[in-house]
Amino acid sequence: MISNYIKLVIRALGQNKFFTSISLFGISFTLAILMLIISMLETEVDTNPALSERDKMVLVPNLQLKKIFYDTIYSYDSTMYNGEIVIDFRYKLYEQGSSNSNNELAHWFLEEHLDDIPNAVNQTFFNRNQVNNSKVELKAVYADHRFGEVFDFKFIDGFGFNETAVKNEELVAVITDDLADKYFGRRDKVLGKNIEKNGRNYSVIGVIKPAGIMLLSLDIVVPYTHDYIDSQIRDENSFGSYMAMYIGDESSDVELIKEDIKFINSNTEVPAPAREYFDITEFKPYGFHEACAGQILDMNNAEQSLNIMTWVMYALIGFLILLPTLNLINLNVGRFMERNSEIGVRKAFGVDRTTILVQFILENIVQTFLGGLIGLGLAILGIDLINDTNLIGDIVLKVNYRFFGYSLIICLLFGLLLGILHAYRMSKMHIVSALKQNKL
Repeated sequence: MISNYIKLVIRALGQNKFFTSISLFGISFTLAILMLIISMLETEVDTNPALSERDKMVLVPNLQLKKIFYDTIYSYDSTMYNGEIVIDFRYKLYEQGSSNSNNELAHWFLEEHLDDIPNAVNQTFFNRNQVNNSKVELKAVYADHRFGEVFDFKFIDGFGFNETAVKNEELVAVITDDLADKYFGRRDKVLGKNIEKNGRNYSVIGVIKPAGIMLLSLDIVVPYTHDYIDSQIRDENSFGSYMAMYIGDESSDVELIKEDIKFINSNTEVPAPAREYFDITEFKPYGFHEACAGQILDMNNAEQSLNIMTWVMYALIGFLILLPTLNLINLNVGRFMERNSEIGVRKAFGVDRTTILVQFILENIVQTFLGGLIGLGLAILGIDLINDTNLIGDIVLKVNYRFFGYSLIICLLFGLLLGILHAYRMSKMHIVSALKQNKL
């Protein structure tokens, strides 16, 4: 019985190839686009190395120096007091404007003000820079020894540098396996080999897998205590190229760490070289997801950025799920209307209402699953292409099969709901009325 239904479904889908093709394209293309978007989002916000504990992390990405200008508005009014005219010279201050300067932090500033946060169990100061090499262009990170403790990179070989290596300004480096492949022509057996950066040779002591996210897009990690950044470490300049990452013992510690940093901020004066131009110092702490949203939307308020980004993504995902659903509903209604005469003929030959209803339901299910499978295939091909060509750097996209399943089920349920209602109405149609439609 089931095999007969399947044969009828396949035959019916093949009768109007145009409608079937349009329907399959609508489902598959929108699901593929949706899968790519979700893959990019999941890569940035999901829990995986080197950010397995990102829900416990707090980032201080930059420093802002501000000066607010005020305008004095006098009341300048007169009144009679004891028979004499008295002029009122009271005034109010209104904010007229402000000047500000915003950049990443200098290392000395972090050590001076943000080196020991009470509720943080660990911390690291690091910067990211693009540097030249005789063979390849490098994305370098200068960091302390705690960088490898806060960020749990997956080591393929070797280990990270320790505190002694940082203090002694040793020329050691941890590199990604992608860089090892580009520079040495292989991904293993590169420990102890030298890699040149800014005219110096660094000995490779560790090889890691790339983190695959924008925040930690890097090729090489070296101690911060040498090279061109000496001036940033020692000179009292408020701006530099560093950021700070803190980690709590539990995810609930994030808010406590934020409060610690805000308290320090409220008691921090403008650095001496900048007091002539600014009078307010501001360094804001952000949770990991807030920081990611702030980077993407480039807004001053990271909390607001996260809220906006969340609602935008919900709306976009809902819209993309709605598109194939509406497409499927409209095409089903059109197909049903075209087949009035077919239904009339079949009913005239004794086919019962249940058989007709089951056939249309099966057609809907098969069509939706075919479109979904094509969409999944397109998404996998697109993700593989992006990963193989490094189209978005060393960010590695993955297929979220669970989300694909949810999206497919939603499309199927909405399509079935209207499809069943219309099929039920068509199956109840009188034989004469169906044949008079003459649309077979």
